[in-house]
Amino acid sequence: MLSRHAARSRIPLVRPLRPPNPITRPVPQPRLFTQNTQLLLLAQRASSRPQLPYLAQPVLRTPGGFLGPNPQLARLISTENRRYVGEQLYLAAKWTAVFWVFAVLGGVAYLGILIELEERKAPTPGELSFWSRWSLRGARAQLRAGEDGPGSVDWAAAGSLLRRCLAKMDDRAKDGKGVTDVEDGGIMIDGIGKAGLDISSKSWPWQASYYEVLMGCATAAEHLDSMVLDKTRSLVFPKDVVIGPSNPDPRPVPSYLHAAPKEEDCLPAFEAPETFYMRVLTTRGFTTGQKLDAALSYANWLEVKGLHDSAEEMYKWGVDTAKSGLTSTMAIDSLIDTRTSVLKVESSPTQASPNILRATTALAIHHARSGNVSSALPILLSVLRARRSAPSRSQIPVQTFPEPARQETKTDFAAATNFLTSLFRQPQHPPPPPSGDLPLIRESDKPTCEESELMLYIGEILFATSPSSSEGLGWTRQAVTVAEANLQTPATNSGIDAAGDRTKCKACIMTGIGNWETMLHRLAAQQSSATAREGGRASALEWRGWFGRDGGQKGKTLDELQEGVFQEELKQVEGLKARVLKEGIGQELANGKASSGVAGTWMG
Repeated sequence: MLSRHAARSRIPLVRPLRPPNPITRPVPQPRLFTQNTQLLLLAQRASSRPQLPYLAQPVLRTPGGFLGPNPQLARLISTENRRYVGEQLYLAAKWTAVFWVFAVLGGVAYLGILIELEERKAPTPGELSFWSRWSLRGARAQLRAGEDGPGSVDWAAAGSLLRRCLAKMDDRAKDGKGVTDVEDGGIMIDGIGKAGLDISSKSWPWQASYYEVLMGCATAAEHLDSMVLDKTRSLVFPKDVVIGPSNPDPRPVPSYLHAAPKEEDCLPAFEAPETFYMRVLTTRGFTTGQKLDAALSYANWLEVKGLHDSAEEMYKWGVDTAKSGLTSTMAIDSLIDTRTSVLKVESSPTQASPNILRATTALAIHHARSGNVSSALPILLSVLRARRSAPSRSQIPVQTFPEPARQETKTDFAAATNFLTSLFRQPQHPPPPPSGDLPLIRESDKPTCEESELMLYIGEILFATSPSSSEGLGWTRQAVTVAEANLQTPATNSGIDAAGDRTKCKACIMTGIGNWETMLHRLAAQQSSATAREGGRASALEWRGWFGRDGGQKGKTLDELQEGVFQEELKQVEGLKARVLKEGIGQELANGKASSGVAGTWMG
């Protein structure tokens, strides 16, 4: 048995344990059979212990590698993660594409619904191409923006759309198929260009749209007459902001607008208005009423520009246009004086047409504005007599044609079927309005707003020519009475435009009240000055009592009585004005509540 000392001597002396020296110890290199991929080598630079997985060897990495300063992110990128990311990207792309497809299709459907609603409200002719109808609808929307809303009309945009539509309708290879020249080669007008075309072979919807486009271009040209187009930026500016020799003191441009254009870069923003008015007047296929509207609008434009002689010639052209709608030359000579344009109501067997009355009234108003009251007053009086002597509708038997009876649906399924079929039915264009060539027929025997307007003109002319006479005041008072009666009695006939007639009556009564008040103030001032200059005029009422008894109490003079009449009449005018204003405000509030659907109280 060995001793304990002998067994201990056989075991070699073991080196005492000590911690490793990281300075002198070399960095272990990975063995080949343990090296898998770069994604599994996750050891830090300063660490000698393996991380994950087992048997992984530390590896030297630089902070600026692909994985950045944190190589631990490599644990998140594996084959499974890469497949998952790819699947998610595919799903995202697919649903994004689906969303945009539905968004585009929904936008197209919404646009189609808007176009259908617009077509049912104001149809466009089917002969026009899609882009022509699109331009016409866009121009209508621009014009409605100024009428319905508080903003102004963008006449540059509206004019561009209308001009684009007009170019396609004039193109005989596109929308103008069947349109020909009035004469071979067309008619050229000095300073204007080519005259109108022959559109008599086209349908009425096409003719109405062509007239609408031409008159819209003329209106846009009037509003853009004082504007220029900067061809470098395609922007429209007023002429007084252009920098150039012709405008030495340009008006500064507001800070929120673009920089002012230079004169060498500017062109006229639009053609002259007479270009389009003359095309309407020389086009074959328009009705007499349409040509008369163009003539009166052109004459009004000339009057605004200060060309009174040219305006008078155009008003006379309008009278000649209205005459051309009558049946024979004998009827024209017996109805109207060719030199003075006064209607021969008593001696003529021919009744005046609405076009004749409109043209002669416009010519008389132009004479009155120009100061030629001796020519204006006879025309206005003759027009008033012609309107009063026109037969009413109740006196003339009108032949009516029975309308086909509409089949009423008895079941909900039939009603739904009719509604669905109406959606796919093309909306009908409204029938052509009366041309205005037939004799005038009154709707009723009571005075109309047109007569009230004529009486206002006559009263104003009489008061201007003889301020001391009360004849003009009497005509004005009667005109206000007629307008007030028509305003309070709504039109019951379906053939009358109730809204337009009410608007006209309201304008007549407001103008008449203003004239009435002005006349009373001037007459009162004249009476006061005459009284102060000549003294009070005594009357039979100066002394009261029987034979001057009872102390001889002094009464009122004639001047004081006249002044009291003026004061009472002024009170009547003020009350009438307040009532009309109150009714107008109440109507506006009712319209606002009906449109918004919200009840409220207006705090004035």
